[in-house]
Amino acid sequence: MKKKKSILIRVGIVFVFVVTISLAYLFYQDIGSKIEKKIPSSDKRVKRHGTITSAGKKFHPSIREHKIAIIIDDIGYELSPVNEILKINAPITVSILPHCPYSKEAAERAYRAGKEILLHLPMEPREYPDKNPGDKALFLCMSDKEIRHRLEENLKGVPHASGVNNHMGSRFMADEKKLEVVLKVLRDKNLFFIDSYTSRDTKGKKVARKIGLKFAGRDIFIDNKCNYTDTLKIIKKAIGKRDKWHTLIIIGHPYESTIMAIKKAIPMLKAKGIKIVPPSDLTG
Repeated sequence: MKKKKSILIRVGIVFVFVVTISLAYLFYQDIGSKIEKKIPSSDKRVKRHGTITSAGKKFHPSIREHKIAIIIDDIGYELSPVNEILKINAPITVSILPHCPYSKEAAERAYRAGKEILLHLPMEPREYPDKNPGDKALFLCMSDKEIRHRLEENLKGVPHASGVNNHMGSRFMADEKKLEVVLKVLRDKNLFFIDSYTSRDTKGKKVARKIGLKFAGRDIFIDNKCNYTDTLKIIKKAIGKRDKWHTLIIIGHPYESTIMAIKKAIPMLKAKGIKIVPPSDLTG
């Protein structure tokens, strides 16, 4: 009798277990089908290519386009460097000093060639008067009204300028109050500013952010030694370290050696997928 009772208990346990499993299976099947209906068919396939898709565009989190802007300062004394720069198949930017013998003609030629033009604005350096920034420079001793008037004169001296960068100016760029006078005029004219970083004490970035001016800063001077080999070496070094930067602004001068080095470097930059852009593309 006890043996028969034990068998019945075992059978009952097995029955309950089977029923429980069956009900659970049916429940999850039902839930799964409901979830399946809520998911659009295009989202069922999980892509594993390291990309994120949004509005039909793919973004690679680990890959960003490399961009470099090349500016040639101190244009205006001669036209031959301008002509050589304009022959280069790349958007090289010319920064033109105002009131030089060929300032306006250089600007007109660059404009016709579709190049971006900057006013290379003379500003007071710490070494003044031993270092002379040139005609119509801005000085800290000037009133705000005088600064605005002279800035307007300088802008008229370089037609078609879409932005400005400083020529010298290590003392002027360190004075936040006077610099704000200048940068507000540029903002109101919808121009941008490239800080040449001639001083560690520059207030350019601080003031630009404060007043809402489009701004960027120079990263490398490429021709302090005025030597072809050295200039090309500096550019090659920047190319070799492209994993450490995504945008770069380099500044050179209208030396024959610099122009030759840039001509040599352009195919190298393109071969490495580095896009050459005007500096306005890098301001923000």
